[in-house]
Amino acid sequence: MAFSYQITEKEGTAVLTMEGRLVDKAEAVEVSMEVEEELGKGTKQFVIDLTGLEYMNSTGLNILINMMNKTRNMGGDAVVAGATPRIHSLFTVTKLHTVFTMKATTAEAMLHFDQTASK
Repeated sequence: MAFSYQITEKEGTAVLTMEGRLVDKAEAVEVSMEVEEELGKGTKQFVIDLTGLEYMNSTGLNILINMMNKTRNMGGDAVVAGATPRIHSLFTVTKLHTVFTMKATTAEAMLHFDQTASK
């Protein structure tokens, strides 16, 4: 399956939905540019929905790490949602599961932002 993505806005949070196989540097650059646009608008909360992502390599991980760092530097966060077992094992092997906030669903990730805002 080819890689595709979209960024939507939901309740002040950007939701980046990725599907397919993220292995190509050109695809990663395109996603990164759109994420940069969102950050430039002041968006500092991202949900990264990986429900439909079959595979990603270090190129994809680099995008996510950059998103997390930039949003946290702005006082926000990037929460990973819906990682399949294969993708979740990639996060575990790389120890990134200890760095990212990971939730089972996009709804749980949105709830995470609601809970952190009320603290």
